[in-house]
Amino acid sequence: MKITVSEIKVHENSPTEADLDFVQNVLPVLDWPALVGASTEIGLPAGSLPLNITDEMVSDKEFLTALFHVLMNVQLVRGVLTCPDTGKEFAVTDGIVEFMLNEEECT
Repeated sequence: MKITVSEIKVHENSPTEADLDFVQNVLPVLDWPALVGASTEIGLPAGSLPLNITDEMVSDKEFLTALFHVLMNVQLVRGVLTCPDTGKEFAVTDGIVEFMLNEEECT
């Protein structure tokens, strides 16, 4: 999905410590190029996430902490998600995506 941002919220001082075990476990199932693209689309600074992951990074505490921050502390509050195949747009309001379709759109 293409992301068009109207408002994001970044929780800099999260009360939750980075759960590095969680990040290590979720890392193998992430679509890394999509995550890097999404972080760019929402306006995170260039270099927030590297373009590629190395084997060393999987155990690097600094990298895992930064990834945890992107995954858990960056929230799309208002905007639009656009399907690249159909062009269908889904509004995001208060962090919730409206994926409901009209009956005529369900074929």
